[in-house]
Amino acid sequence: MNALPGDTYRWNWNTPILLSPHNPRTIWMGGNRLFRSDNQGDLWIASADLTRQVDRCKITVMGAAGTTAQLSKNDGMTSFSTVIAISESQAMAGVVWAGTDDGLVQVSRDNGATFTEVGKNITGLPAGALDGDNPYWISRIDASHFDAATAYVAIDGHRSNDLKPYVYATRDYGRTWSLITNGLPTYGNVQVVREDPKNRDLLYAGTEFGLFVSLDGGRNWERFMNNYPTVRTDDILIHPRDGDLIAASHGRSIWIADDITPLQQWNAQVASADATLFDVRPAVAYLSDIRLDVSTGGEKQFEGENPQRGTAVQFHIKTGVTGDAKVTIADPSGRSLCETTVKATPGIHRVQWTLVTPMANLPTGGRGGRGGGAGGGAPAAGAVPAAGAAAPAATPPAPQAAAPAPNVSCTGAAGGRGGAAGAAPGSYIAKLSVGGKEYVKPVTVLEDRWMTER
Repeated sequence: MNALPGDTYRWNWNTPILLSPHNPRTIWMGGNRLFRSDNQGDLWIASADLTRQVDRCKITVMGAAGTTAQLSKNDGMTSFSTVIAISESQAMAGVVWAGTDDGLVQVSRDNGATFTEVGKNITGLPAGALDGDNPYWISRIDASHFDAATAYVAIDGHRSNDLKPYVYATRDYGRTWSLITNGLPTYGNVQVVREDPKNRDLLYAGTEFGLFVSLDGGRNWERFMNNYPTVRTDDILIHPRDGDLIAASHGRSIWIADDITPLQQWNAQVASADATLFDVRPAVAYLSDIRLDVSTGGEKQFEGENPQRGTAVQFHIKTGVTGDAKVTIADPSGRSLCETTVKATPGIHRVQWTLVTPMANLPTGGRGGRGGGAGGGAPAAGAVPAAGAAAPAATPPAPQAAAPAPNVSCTGAAGGRGGAAGAAPGSYIAKLSVGGKEYVKPVTVLEDRWMTER
């Protein structure tokens, strides 16, 4: 497995590098071989060549033989037949996947010592897609967080003038594959596919023309985030602690959907219940000191919009529930500090407890610039469905326009209607009252230790 002296390697201009989820000292890196370091890069060992070892200069491009003179041979790329996608199983150490730009899907179950090419088992692609002179590339592999045998693969055929979406799932280490693209636009190759780290049925896909979500393991897809631009989406990350969805677009900045807890906790039980109050993410009682707000950015400032202060209280209401829904924040003794009411329309609602001001509904769309707000295509965290919006089903419809601002009243520590005093760090209670029932979740307000320790 060790590289031979004098061996030469090929590297893609987007060389993939991956830290192992099981050992912070282990690094994976893809060239024409898969390289592994177990000491943070001091020493490397290499697999066998995992590519087809294609000579790019012999490939026919646009009808011109690669052996003849061309104006721009290889289109500026000096290397071909390289590993461009790596994923190690979160469920089992040593199960690692590698995808190449010449159509191979390789899997190892012995920590990279040996590999099996399983792309040949994928069906439903055009003839020669993975083994022709100019094969489709494996744009992304995402190993499951829950099952070592499961992985998701996105295949890109745009170099062969095929912009159809191709996303496949395997649940047996690549011996068989199923196409999971129902609901994705028929035009728009897929750049990235991700499985949510907390909900195995929640998948995300970034295509040439937007961002999409599936709540049923890829059987059905819908567009995600109402205000997300129609733009190529190159990468997706779910923040493991905060539960934010972070999407990297091609030329339109980074977008963040704040707190997708309702999506991560969505299941059949939630869909069938009259109402569900989702877990409330901890808030931070940030301190502000203008003396420390120093900027040296020159004439141009490139910055996005910060998330709202405090934390969101999010809940789902099923079709058939009538009346108003009341959300209350109380101290540990049960004394009400702040409350708000909204119409009990079907769908997912969100109200924001800002700690300093009374709770308020977030409008559909959330924040752009730094991040996109709650989205379409699913019961979106961050949108308040208008009256008459359809209730989420197995694959819920996109949320509708925002509801009118709720009636708000505040008393006690929140400082009256103006809320000037603010909430001190500590423990609180969020309570949803709707349809004659009450639902309760704990809320934690954390101290801004970073500011206090400066």
